[in-house]
Amino acid sequence: MALLEAKGLRVEYPGFVLGPLDLAVQPGERVAVLGESGSGKTTLLRALARLDAPRAAVSGQILLAGQDIGAMRETQLRALRMEQFALCFQNAAQWMNPSATVYAQLCEVLARRYPRAAWPARARALLEEAGLPDGTLDKTPGQLSGGMAQKCMLAMAAALRPPLLLLDEPTSALDENAREDFLRFVDKLHAQGIATVTVTHDVTVARRAADRTLVLYGGQLVEEGGTQQLLESPRHPYTRGLLASFPELYPLRDLWGIRPAKGPEGKGCVFCARCTQSVPACAERQPPLVKMQDGRKLACHRGGVVCRMRLRGIHKALGGQPVLRDAALELYAGETVALTGPAGSGKSTLCAVAAGFLAPDAGTIEFEGESGRMDRPGGMQLVAQDSAAAVNPRFTVLRAAAEPGLLAGLYHGEQEAREAVCRALEMVGLPAGEAFLQRCAGELSGGQLQRLALARALTMQPSVLIADEPTAMLDASSRANVLRMLKGVQNAAGCAMLVVTHDRAAAEKIADRVLAMQNGAPV
Repeated sequence: MALLEAKGLRVEYPGFVLGPLDLAVQPGERVAVLGESGSGKTTLLRALARLDAPRAAVSGQILLAGQDIGAMRETQLRALRMEQFALCFQNAAQWMNPSATVYAQLCEVLARRYPRAAWPARARALLEEAGLPDGTLDKTPGQLSGGMAQKCMLAMAAALRPPLLLLDEPTSALDENAREDFLRFVDKLHAQGIATVTVTHDVTVARRAADRTLVLYGGQLVEEGGTQQLLESPRHPYTRGLLASFPELYPLRDLWGIRPAKGPEGKGCVFCARCTQSVPACAERQPPLVKMQDGRKLACHRGGVVCRMRLRGIHKALGGQPVLRDAALELYAGETVALTGPAGSGKSTLCAVAAGFLAPDAGTIEFEGESGRMDRPGGMQLVAQDSAAAVNPRFTVLRAAAEPGLLAGLYHGEQEAREAVCRALEMVGLPAGEAFLQRCAGELSGGQLQRLALARALTMQPSVLIADEPTAMLDASSRANVLRMLKGVQNAAGCAMLVVTHDRAAAEKIADRVLAMQNGAPV
């Protein structure tokens, strides 16, 4: 029997709905609920503890060791709180009596089970277990540091050794050392068989304090699985974006976070407006939570993060010399992959093959499961290394930028083409005024030409953007600006990006993955 079980739990109050969702916690299990502020984590925890917010409409079942506590009166619940389950809030000092000593507040809990004579020894034992000195007992909450107050509240929650502890953002206000001290106390309690449900927005806390993690977004459960499993291979686009926002997990990489919403929220998937791989169905209906083959649960119409481009067994010879040998590459929606290696290692050849400008001698190229060239709207675009050679110098900026869309029949009239070009120019940091639109491309600087070539590609709204040595001919300052601009554009547009560069250090700053060309293949 599960220690705690929620079935079809739904909490609704003005402006927000949580669920419906199912949850089961086994005896002694460590579970984390992870998500951003406003995702519904605290709402979930308060519902499980039957501390319902005012005006909240709660439905569904909540079972504690088989008892339906959702149907209990408050007087019945009081008999269970602290004995069968206890809740530890964030900002403990705000929840403790400011005028009573720690000892007095501990005794209020101990009095439910122990005789008065046993209180002093039990209180001292609890504080010793929490790593707090005896003198703490005589202090009021206002005399404690944040970490000490948090430990005192956990000591009160665990005083009667309930089989379940609910922890609401218990470390959010603590520094690194105080957080680790608090989590060591939680480890001691877990070693005694106490189960924990820890609500947190901090991935590092979930990694440290949970074996299984539930990911909430917008009141919906979007992914659930083993904590290490989620950290190593997140499947939901939101989970992946959330993990990428933590420098502790990716110390070398610049932080970008999850892109802002593109349009209003619909009645479908709650993450649709921010997702980099959404399709019309995502806005129309909510995806069910489905158990996957690897055991985790996922709510995504597309089965998780989509592989945009897949190359398998690519061989290519140029001038009779083999350049690519059994090359393989996968590029997923919304990610940036950097391809490094010395000159002549085959980086640009692999790009040209991937983009369809060179035919492979052997192997397959798939774009979301389809084969063939994908230089179409919503497909794949290549930004060549030599932007001056890629853009007709006699074209105006407007004509040069609009050319791919015009050839693809993307626009209905000159005004639509102009608007698309202006949007793309603004994305890459170029002027969109009439004077600039009518300038000849040959009059632009090298950096402006590079940005114009990128704007040309963006007018096609690509799902995959390949940038071949985009900074090879730039000085250090211009290189840094272009790389940040590229990453910013990719983050805003939501496309997957393959960046070819010989600069390993720069690659590690902007890429989710860095591959190196060795013996004609990326590894």
